[in-house]
Amino acid sequence: MNKILFFLFSFILIMSGCSLGQQNNNFNLTEREVISILNDGCTIKRDKRQRYRIDGKRYRTISSSRGYKKRGIASWYGTDFDGKQTACGEEYDMYDFTAAHKTLPLPSYLKVQNLRNGKTVIVKVNDRGPFVDDRLIDLSYAAAKKIDMLDSGTSPVRIYTVSEAEAANYFKNNEKSIFSFSLFEKIVNRDKRNITLQVGAFSNSDGANTLKQRIERLGVKDVFITKARSKRKIFYRVRVGPVKTPREYEDAIRKLSSLSLDINLISD
Repeated sequence: MNKILFFLFSFILIMSGCSLGQQNNNFNLTEREVISILNDGCTIKRDKRQRYRIDGKRYRTISSSRGYKKRGIASWYGTDFDGKQTACGEEYDMYDFTAAHKTLPLPSYLKVQNLRNGKTVIVKVNDRGPFVDDRLIDLSYAAAKKIDMLDSGTSPVRIYTVSEAEAANYFKNNEKSIFSFSLFEKIVNRDKRNITLQVGAFSNSDGANTLKQRIERLGVKDVFITKARSKRKIFYRVRVGPVKTPREYEDAIRKLSSLSLDINLISD
């Protein structure tokens, strides 16, 4: 009887493993759809065995990203690099899910897991860096926000490569850019109501007022505080808006991102 149960249990494990494998690899996307979703803008061809030197240290890229996996420390980069050319020729967009790595082929696609909270994001590696000894990967602002590591600045992560099909499937089912204009316009067109950006919530008014002043010093207009009650507690929410146009939205986001805030769209 025990042997029968053992073989039955083993059979279930094998079958479940197979089904999981099928589920993870069946993305129902055609090759044309994958190409369209990834929209590869890399224009600089890089030798897969490229050698280069930064600050006197030599680096050599690996020939393939297949099977690559590693643990290390992730950091993130934002406004200082936004709009500048990446190593593969694309412009860096801090609101897209991208990353910089020292030795992976460009482009490559990685799943990044924040080991502090288990949250994951898939990114396109389109740049080189970070050129700091104890750093494994540099994430874009949006990718760092997705896995909740903006406040800490760095975090231990596990990274491993994924296929173009998996990356395309992820980008199709998730907003590739958290703060994309398309998302903003969808909300405006759908709700026809005021859009505000919530940038903080505090249990005391002092903290809210301090943040409000910091934001105003950046040149951000229409910063206000709302008082709300939740589960018998009072919260002071710091918000910006209403934001009425994509230009106002872009301007506010670019200024606010320098403060490493948890920014959320609110439709009133």
